[in-house]
Amino acid sequence: LKERLHGINKFATVIETQKSRAPLDKILGLNSFNMDSILSYDPDFFKEESEDGVTKKKHNLDLVQSVGVQFGGNLHAQWFNMFMMDLLRERAADLYRTKGLLSFHGQGDTKFVFQGVHEQINFGPADKPWKEGEERINKFVFIGKNLNRDELTKSLMECLYKEEEE
Repeated sequence: LKERLHGINKFATVIETQKSRAPLDKILGLNSFNMDSILSYDPDFFKEESEDGVTKKKHNLDLVQSVGVQFGGNLHAQWFNMFMMDLLRERAADLYRTKGLLSFHGQGDTKFVFQGVHEQINFGPADKPWKEGEERINKFVFIGKNLNRDELTKSLMECLYKEEEE
């Protein structure tokens, strides 16, 4: 089991428990999600790989795969919220982890992050705002099964704010 866990995430700390009891300070409030650390470890995380004509980045695990999507612009907060609610309502069992770095229209330099396990999502401002002149790149990571990169990308891009909406 430890070998399989290490194959899924070699950076994760394995905490052995009895009857599922674990020290809470080892599992809560760690703020362990950091898009920069993912990209420093795997700078090509968002690049697609072609495998037998299917464009998808897969890990060598039975049914588990990860899909990374990134694009510039500001998201429309209400549309993104509706997209996430629909996605979680319809696909929570297939989504093991979701993570993202977001820029919303009308929120100034506030950078937002979210991370979730199945239908449980934590969302809020990042520790640091967007830097002056920094390109607003929205980044999303979905880990689960039966993920369709094209469908996720299309649905997320539909959440972009369009200037003519004002």
